[in-house]
Amino acid sequence: MNAPYVDETNRVRAALAVIPADDYATWVDMAFAVRQGLGDAGFEIWDEWSRSAQNYNERAARTTWRSARASGGKTLASLFWLAQQHGFDVKASRMPGTITAASPGPDREEFARRSREAAHEAAHEEARVRARHAAVAQTAVSIWEWARPVAPEHPYLVRKQLEPVATLRELEALELKALLGYMPLSAEEPLAGRVLIVPARVGDAMTTLELIDGMGRKSSLAGGAKKGGYWVNRPLTEDAGNTPILIAEGVATALSAHRATGWMVVATLSAGNLPQVAAGLRERHPRAPLIVLGEPGKGESFARQAAQAAQAALALPSFTPDARIDGTQPTDFNDMAVLSGLDAVGELLRDVASRITTDHPALTGAPPGADAGWVARGTAVEWMEDADMGRVKEELTDAMTDEATGTKRRRAGRRQQTQDAPVQEARPEACSSGVPQQDAGLAGADTDSGLAFGQDAQDAQDAQDAQDAQDAQDAGHPGQAQSRAAPRREIGQALYGLDDVPGEIRALAQHRFGAQIRMATPRENGGPYRGEVLNTEHYVIQEVATRSVVFHRKDHMEFVSDRLKWMDQNQRMNGAEVQIGYDGDRPKVYPWDRARDQLERVVASLKKSAREAGFGADLDPTLEQLQSVSWTRFREARAAALAQARERAGREPGGHPDR
Repeated sequence: MNAPYVDETNRVRAALAVIPADDYATWVDMAFAVRQGLGDAGFEIWDEWSRSAQNYNERAARTTWRSARASGGKTLASLFWLAQQHGFDVKASRMPGTITAASPGPDREEFARRSREAAHEAAHEEARVRARHAAVAQTAVSIWEWARPVAPEHPYLVRKQLEPVATLRELEALELKALLGYMPLSAEEPLAGRVLIVPARVGDAMTTLELIDGMGRKSSLAGGAKKGGYWVNRPLTEDAGNTPILIAEGVATALSAHRATGWMVVATLSAGNLPQVAAGLRERHPRAPLIVLGEPGKGESFARQAAQAAQAALALPSFTPDARIDGTQPTDFNDMAVLSGLDAVGELLRDVASRITTDHPALTGAPPGADAGWVARGTAVEWMEDADMGRVKEELTDAMTDEATGTKRRRAGRRQQTQDAPVQEARPEACSSGVPQQDAGLAGADTDSGLAFGQDAQDAQDAQDAQDAQDAQDAGHPGQAQSRAAPRREIGQALYGLDDVPGEIRALAQHRFGAQIRMATPRENGGPYRGEVLNTEHYVIQEVATRSVVFHRKDHMEFVSDRLKWMDQNQRMNGAEVQIGYDGDRPKVYPWDRARDQLERVVASLKKSAREAGFGADLDPTLEQLQSVSWTRFREARAAALAQARERAGREPGGHPDR
């Protein structure tokens, strides 16, 4: 066998000299290649080359070298091939006398120049990406403010058996196209119909939007920052206390878990985001019990990483072998909720949360290095952690005991169980694929309020204590008790009389909408009231029908979008068409489009007539297609008319008139 003409070490050093060391992926690949070819002796050569990078860090270099393996898939052939792409003469390097350790390949000044150029190009690219992310974030905020609250019967939510929440909004796909300038695609197919708008945040800032149409096709804003992004069902507080926080991959999974427990839920919108988001939540909420909701399959490994990174529990859904949804195998907690009911999901997750205070090594005195893996699948539970979480056992145990007691009281009260019923509930080893009978009281509870069952019990106890104290005080002052005993309004009762509306406000309504008009005031839980409005400082006057107006007081009035708030604060509400509904005596103002509403009503009426005439549901797709075409034509005509109006206003002296 012929000996090599030159020392292989010098060839490697010379080849590395022509390769820029600033790119991270290249830097790591070369560590694997050098270690495969030269073993541990190659560290000095690789480290010397690494120091030519602008961002060199000795500690990171040693850590990366230790993690490199000879079987990592990179060899010296990979190194020489890459060097050849940068001008290295591989053939000449094999001849004796062409390479020495003192003069490795190209001129050192040329190498330094290339390194500077590469660093400058990398900095320029980083600045370009940051600018792109900032622009997309601005677009995301604008679209979010323009979007409207999710109306009932959204096809995606209906199929997933979910209800809208305040942190979701919707737009028509054609509206999105007009706002973005392009139609969002999912697997090369455009989104269609009603599109859910899901705000994604990195930290506390909105960075992009996830878009979900009625068929479940998903897309996002092109160029937006997604790494580390998440969606949350309600604003994250600085201190979540001891209430569990659930971390899921998708919005549907998160919403199902929230409906089953009432706890805060976070959706990372991709499996790869799970570890980073979970670690961030642990840093932000060091004492809160965290539960990662995994999905069997390719996403399970990321869920396990997330549980380890955040020292959290990992819960996995359980299904029978023959369980199917739409002919496919179920995978997540939303599928489990659809097949087995919210009660099954809630029981599993509450069981996981209760075990956090009893099985966690940090709370039971187990050594920090104890192997504990907290995977909840059916009834099997284990911990996923690397070290002591440092929580206080007594504090967490008391909080979880209170919450478990509150849950038991609430459920026992609705199901007429005795107070002596056992705290631990029996659960099957695997969830049935059939849907069990729902507890009517529990299923109808408003879990969107964000209160856990234990908090409800505490609130009830606080209210009872306050009432007992008040009763004791009223015993000696019957007159005061009588004055405070005003009965609660019945649903449908007027909130205030027409005589309570100032005369100048009524005169203003007659001036705007006609002298001969019918006047009314809103009612308890009334609405929705729809129509054009005239905005004043203390009242919103709304024409709800021809020559019929309703006077809405602005005390405690809530505008559901930032755009509506801006319109109110800047006197831009006059002439706008909105929808006002009442939660008790508190009005909420929503966007409303009369033309869209009328079109939807007409199509719904036609569908009903078609079924009554014996056509069944066969005409529904055709009518929906015609509705979409009609709405597109109407929006285009309205946009053209608006553009012409702006053009005319721009030519007239005085600029744009105020409505």
